[in-house]
Amino acid sequence: MMMLERVISKGNLLLMSAGSMVGASWLFSPYISVKMAGTYAMLAWFIAAVFMFIIALPLCELGSLFPVAGGMVNYPNMTHGRGFGFLFSWVSWLAYVVCGPIEVQAVMQYASHFFPRLVDKSLPGFHLSDFGIYCAIATLLIVTIINSFGLRLFIHCNRFISIFKFIVPTCAIIGFFVVAPSLTHHMEWRLPNQQDFYGICSALSLGGIAFAFTGFQNGLMMAGEVKNPAKALPLSLLGAVVIGFFLYSSLQWSFIIAVPDTALSQGWQNLSFSGDSGPLVGLALVLGLGGIATLLMIDASVSPLGTALVYSAATARILYAMGINKDLPKKVSKLNRYKVPAFALIINFLVGSLSFLPFSGWQNMVAFLSSCSILSYLIGPICLLSFRYHRPHVEGGFRLKGAKLFCFLGFYAALLMLIWCGFDIVWKLAVAIGIGVFFHIVADQKSLKEEKWLLWFVMFFTLMIPISYLSHFGGIAKISLLETFMILLPVSYILLSFAVKFAIPDAIQMLSIYTQNASNDSEGLIAAQIKYDS
Repeated sequence: MMMLERVISKGNLLLMSAGSMVGASWLFSPYISVKMAGTYAMLAWFIAAVFMFIIALPLCELGSLFPVAGGMVNYPNMTHGRGFGFLFSWVSWLAYVVCGPIEVQAVMQYASHFFPRLVDKSLPGFHLSDFGIYCAIATLLIVTIINSFGLRLFIHCNRFISIFKFIVPTCAIIGFFVVAPSLTHHMEWRLPNQQDFYGICSALSLGGIAFAFTGFQNGLMMAGEVKNPAKALPLSLLGAVVIGFFLYSSLQWSFIIAVPDTALSQGWQNLSFSGDSGPLVGLALVLGLGGIATLLMIDASVSPLGTALVYSAATARILYAMGINKDLPKKVSKLNRYKVPAFALIINFLVGSLSFLPFSGWQNMVAFLSSCSILSYLIGPICLLSFRYHRPHVEGGFRLKGAKLFCFLGFYAALLMLIWCGFDIVWKLAVAIGIGVFFHIVADQKSLKEEKWLLWFVMFFTLMIPISYLSHFGGIAKISLLETFMILLPVSYILLSFAVKFAIPDAIQMLSIYTQNASNDSEGLIAAQIKYDS
């Protein structure tokens, strides 16, 4: 059987993870977030960075112990068995498969300034025209083709694109700082009240802030092709979060202080200026920064395309892992002569192309995607504590001190962000999980009585849906923000504890078997799966 190659260096992995965070988000999030949270958008970026750093910590240990293709989608399969593993793999795939199209959508939205035919002007908001949809699909196809020609071509393309992606935002930040009246212009120096916090929470989940940090785990998805993963993976996970925070917080700060007073005549919620459909370019032009605006227009294509390139590669590794884990037909894990899961790339391209139809605007696509990503963040705390409970003495290159505390905090942070997505998103996420359950039950031909892990998901949404419905975030506003915080503390403890209890000791044996057969990640997983199935 043809195997994946470990060819990605530590530096390239960090560049891949950090670079994939600089895509469509930096083009839109500063504008959308400040409309939701005002100048407190700065605080939203800080909270998001702290949350993501904590969430990344358990993944650092799991990644260094088990550097497998598809990364975190393998861990639930190892600790809780195939059913539980399939559901989290399903959620992770849903979160990732739309990321490429989201980035392409951003390209189309900015390109519509030069090519108005890309959008349907007869509809309110931003909607791709038929011609725009064809162009978006063609762009996604180009990204897929590049990925199909092997990892070395992908690495070279990503390296040059990532460097350019960091240079242009830095130029924009400097330009906005230079023309701003002062470094504190428009900034408010009072403690946020409850209404301000609602805006902060909404900006974090719905304004694209949480989505901006999604790329931190892309290095983990490529773990099966990384050299020296015990050191490279923790560096890429934590380093990407830190780099992303400094870049985005600086961009948000420069954006806030550079906005002209005339654009704020009706407050931040109604912020408006010429060309705000492409907000950074529009602001640069309003400020007379023609050179910066030109660079931004070029990067409006380069940044999202570069990020789409990484997500296309990472999403293919998710399906590859699902094939290895027997969650999907074995053909999905088949490699082409360039040692790339080509069939998985094709599937993702077809599904991604369809996503242009129901989600016709960048922010609309981001809202649901963020909820899927946030749910997948539960994998780290659940699987690390399950592994520690059953195999406490196994150590790898990175061992998290205070694992119980950080796993609980990471789990709690993920539940908070999920509630902040709003009730309309939470119930749709429950439906998406239900569809995944249906597919798994039909494919495995098992009765619901045999699927004990399903009890945890039933418990999860039985608790989360009512809380979301009663909250101020798209619900009926019967519980305050503070009450939501307090309620989720015991709920987090209960759900995390039960998830760990549902771990299957026999399934965890797969982890030990993997470590004994880990000369290649595929070999280790296959050996473990055969042993477990027998």
